[in-house]
Amino acid sequence: MHCFDCQTRDLQIPANGVCNQCGAAVCTEHAVIRQQSLTCTQPVYRTVAIKPPARQLLCTVCSNAHQAYAACCPQG
Repeated sequence: MHCFDCQTRDLQIPANGVCNQCGAAVCTEHAVIRQQSLTCTQPVYRTVAIKPPARQLLCTVCSNAHQAYAACCPQG
């Protein structure tokens, strides 16, 4: 499997992973690894963060979209 973003530039670079959001194959150049906070709801509707955070692999397009969302709609 080849990196989706590299193929759009007519390059045949092997993929090292798959974007967690859109499913596109990504190479190390186009992969962005972030932390994903997992939560659960405890009694009295209290949200608790689970430690440690999970690893999330994203392509550059989805990573940029997540950053734009975070800037527009900050959490807590």
